[in-house]
Amino acid sequence: MSRIYDNKPLSSLPVENHNWGTSWDKQKVKTKDGGAIIEGTIEKRSKHSIHDTVQNKVRYLVLHVKISRAHKRQYDDKGNEVEPNFSETQKVRTGYLHSSYKTEGKGVSDKLTNEETRSLIDSPEITSLTSKHAQPELAALWMEENDSMELENGDSVRVKTYGGGPFIESIAKLDIQSSTVSNYGGGQAVGGSWTDKVMTVKAQDRVAPQENEGVEDDEWDD
Repeated sequence: MSRIYDNKPLSSLPVENHNWGTSWDKQKVKTKDGGAIIEGTIEKRSKHSIHDTVQNKVRYLVLHVKISRAHKRQYDDKGNEVEPNFSETQKVRTGYLHSSYKTEGKGVSDKLTNEETRSLIDSPEITSLTSKHAQPELAALWMEENDSMELENGDSVRVKTYGGGPFIESIAKLDIQSSTVSNYGGGQAVGGSWTDKVMTVKAQDRVAPQENEGVEDDEWDD
């Protein structure tokens, strides 16, 4: 993981100051459990400073993101995060030496509409602080300023929200042309599982199987 911080892109943004009526704790601002994985484009940015009743001051960069797709985060029975179901169907290898494909059902997708995403991450108390920037197609996503990467309007990003609230747990910049993810900020890299799978497949492809070792005749006919 690498963080790149450069204050130049943020220096021209005015800071909007807000007084918070209690002690500030973003964990208590979560609206629901879960959270979302969001991909989209930064349309605008704003800077906000929260001042609470015990003299804490926390500064945030808010990314106003036009959502291109979003999925609900999923967890197993032990609380470990698992990959969401990104599609209701999947392609499966079939035929001689698995040289062809067929499409089969994969279950209900965890995909969220823009309205469902906004409903999941919006918190009335927090959303009111960015109301002057609000647009129906944009989601306001909050990240602490000291976690900021070099982000500009027009950048494509993939974000994991912290629980069912507007705060960013981790963020990555997307290179749409090369379909790569870079410059991770926050916690576990968003999309790390996809990269791990690709590298695992490549490693397996490099290992030449022993001739006919442990292979039954009927396995070659699947």
